[in-house]
Amino acid sequence: MDKRVAEAEECMKKAAKALKTSLIGLKFKPDFDSAASEYERAAVCYRNASKLTECRDVYLKAAECHESNGVLFHAAKCKEAAALVCKDLGEMDKAKQLMETAADIYAESGTPDTSAMALDKAAKFFEPVDPDKAIEIYKKALLLVQETDRSRLASEFLDRLTRLYLRQERYADAVANIEQEVDMYIEVREASKVGRLTTGLVLVQLMRGDAVAADKSYQASFKCDGFERTDDAAIIGSLITAYESGDEEKFTQCLNRPQMKAMDNEFLRLMKKLKCPKSIGSQSGGKEGHGGGDENEDEDDFK
Repeated sequence: MDKRVAEAEECMKKAAKALKTSLIGLKFKPDFDSAASEYERAAVCYRNASKLTECRDVYLKAAECHESNGVLFHAAKCKEAAALVCKDLGEMDKAKQLMETAADIYAESGTPDTSAMALDKAAKFFEPVDPDKAIEIYKKALLLVQETDRSRLASEFLDRLTRLYLRQERYADAVANIEQEVDMYIEVREASKVGRLTTGLVLVQLMRGDAVAADKSYQASFKCDGFERTDDAAIIGSLITAYESGDEEKFTQCLNRPQMKAMDNEFLRLMKKLKCPKSIGSQSGGKEGHGGGDENEDEDDFK
């Protein structure tokens, strides 16, 4: 027998013993704390021995012991550990369920940031395989941090949601998300961040063919002190003007500015598809906008 498996089985025996009660030995209550510790040791041994199914099950036993003992934070940690094992086993739905349960328990135990991070991990599981589920989880995480006034975390989740919406060409949802972020940073007067976000917002609105909304968003950002002095403010103004006048050459020049080339990959992809009105006719459309371009281009091609 593998030494690690033997060690795990020994820990399992100790855990079972800790849970037993005995009138003769005057042990009237199970020792949940000791049992949980032994189960956690066993889980580590099983993982090291590549016995992932056993590892998952034992982490869940440890979680039950912690819950019975009223130690919610550690119960959540064990469920989170079990979720990670489920991911390795390819049990994605089970992983999502356990990670969301862990997040709920973290929140109940008074650690909302840890709860949000558990949801963040769950969402990342699904980003490559099921973006809709990832979006659902990020929304739950966003609601949690907004309720507890965690603005930094809220911004991170809004940003991740925006990226997913752009990948799926859900431009209306992307606009709504970016607008939330812009408002957050206007409130704290971070002009440079407002500039970057407004640039992204205008790009998405132009992709939807809505120059009026793009200009409205641009003008709204001037409420932020210092926005007018950012490089983004100058570029956005020129970009909207070129779009509205159908000046394809000037429009392309704006998109090729170094400031624009430094945008995140999702926006660089968008710029590849974005066309000035005069050149729209020959392009195939996106879900909401006027996209063309190769959908299969590698992310490195946009740098």
